Amino acid sequence: MAGLTGSTSSIGGPFIALVYHREPGPTIRGTLNVFYAAGTLLSLASLAAVGRLPGEQLAFGALLLPAVVAGFALSGPVRRHVDGSGRTRGAVLVLAVAAALVLIVRGLVAMGGA
Repeated sequence: MAGLTGSTSSIGGPFIALVYHREPGPTIRGTLNVFYAAGTLLSLASLAAVGRLPGEQLAFGALLLPAVVAGFALSGPVRRHVDGSGRTRGAVLVLAVAAALVLIVRGLVAMGGA
């Protein structure tokens, strides 16, 4: 289900996170890391195989690398704060709700523009 929704709505991670929301932080993070890495590589390979991955898109994607590095640098302190206080489940649920709201807004905007 997460693979289908990730491909159709660009938001698949929250579904997997909800499945694991009662697990400890390291389990959730490890699972989501594999999920996103495998999903991204599969998507890129599929797009490349059918000729729908222009170099321009790869260049735009490369512009996001500084944000990836910044997120990685911030993850240590945030992880210690969330895991150490028992807030992992709450953080997962808040992020899932935020993702759902983004989808609702995107759907409303698309309906208004159609």
